[in-house]
Amino acid sequence: MADDGFEAFYAGAKDRVLRAVVASTGDAHDAEDCTAEAFARAYSRWDELAAYTSPAAWVVRTAVNLHIDRHRRHQHTLRLLPALADDEEAPAPPLPIDPALLAALKDLPERQRQVVALRILLGLSGEETAAELGITAGSVGTHLHRALAALRPVVSRSGS
Repeated sequence: MADDGFEAFYAGAKDRVLRAVVASTGDAHDAEDCTAEAFARAYSRWDELAAYTSPAAWVVRTAVNLHIDRHRRHQHTLRLLPALADDEEAPAPPLPIDPALLAALKDLPERQRQVVALRILLGLSGEETAAELGITAGSVGTHLHRALAALRPVVSRSGS
């Protein structure tokens, strides 16, 4: 396995990818873990991923899928052992996204969060976002329009 270009890719993409994963999942602590795991997986497949139009989108998608898997396992565990639900969670690391914006993102439907993460935070085109999410470019535009309309008041307040 060659790592030709992976180091440069990682250095250039790591912050954007983390912001996109935090925006998609709403969980900064788990997003960091999942993003690190996704980059490790990308490194092991770099020969293949280097040819992708957007390897960063693959990393985001992988990290989000890891988060979903962890969340499902956690929910299953809580159903089996309800006493764990009362435990205090570890403090979250400093957020790479404004906390007010993150709270507003959490209120968006999942698909809108994904579109914002890929289009705005990762900088993918509408067509690339559509391909990553398995929807049409028109749907990407619709979801983005609705998400931005919902986020506009939060962004306006924080910019004041």
